[in-house]
Amino acid sequence: MTSLSDAERRDWLRLARSENVGPVTFRELIRRYGTASRALAALPELSRRGGRAAPARIPSIADAEAELAAGAALGARLLVASEPDFPPALAAIDPPPP
Repeated sequence: MTSLSDAERRDWLRLARSENVGPVTFRELIRRYGTASRALAALPELSRRGGRAAPARIPSIADAEAELAAGAALGARLLVASEPDFPPALAAIDPPPP
């Protein structure tokens, strides 16, 4: 388990908030592409190959940064499943939330 940079954390949030990306898909995208950034770059082509007429909606960088800032203003921070301080009870869910 490793901590993420701010950009990686933002991209995890963007990927988790992307249309049709649930916990299983999220995990598989990270496994396949290695990072949320690379998974986000692949989503439009994956949508096209999956037969979608329009690409899946992906939150913008600005949207994710605004969400993170709103949480920080309330004293919250985004924890992700790859980090050591991710709650064990959440990690025990199958599949765990990203």
